[in-house]
Amino acid sequence: MKVQSLRWPLLSYLILLLSVIAINSTSDELGVGVSMNWTSDDYSFSAGAPPWVVAFAFVGICLCVLLYRCQIPVPTEPMPHLIRRYLAGLADWAIALMLAASVVGLLNVLVEYAQTGNLEWVIDRQEHRPWDALRAFGGVLSMFAVMPLFVAVPMATGRPTPGACIFGYCVRPDTGSRLTLWSAFLRALLGAFALFAWPCWIMAYFFKREKNLGKFWLDAVFETHAEFLK
Repeated sequence: MKVQSLRWPLLSYLILLLSVIAINSTSDELGVGVSMNWTSDDYSFSAGAPPWVVAFAFVGICLCVLLYRCQIPVPTEPMPHLIRRYLAGLADWAIALMLAASVVGLLNVLVEYAQTGNLEWVIDRQEHRPWDALRAFGGVLSMFAVMPLFVAVPMATGRPTPGACIFGYCVRPDTGSRLTLWSAFLRALLGAFALFAWPCWIMAYFFKREKNLGKFWLDAVFETHAEFLK
């Protein structure tokens, strides 16, 4: 299977996911992931993964597995458009956050079920229980540790991320070999900083920009470039 064949399924998935999140943004049923608030006079523990979130996560994981098992794209001409890369980055991190939060939320639902015997898809309580702090801190930490792998794994295997697949390009090393997983992980972390720290994104248009080679400053650091998918 070619990666291009997953472009429209991934785009449809992203549009549907964002639409459902927007529709449910004011609902109590949106609670996904885990959080804890503990002050001198207030305590609350929230966690969850509603059924629709679990369903979306399952479909998203299946699409990602299919993408990671597709044929490695053949080299083509450089892709110079930074706006495509910006939108692809937003799509990647939106999907990664949703999948990571869904898994963490579902694990907390199962832990709560084991403790109480009651299955609640959205947990919102004010009483403290043992291991709450570990569950909250460990859940958030694991989410942000795993999310860069969502970008790093396909990059290390020579395949596009879901966002890059949607916008029709792939990031490749300049040498023609593959990035190590560690290099791809570091690139994903720095890429997230470049994506969400707006001065860094503006800087991409002026610093180390080689449009004809499909490169900007992040590519210069890791010796990579963007190519169109063919």
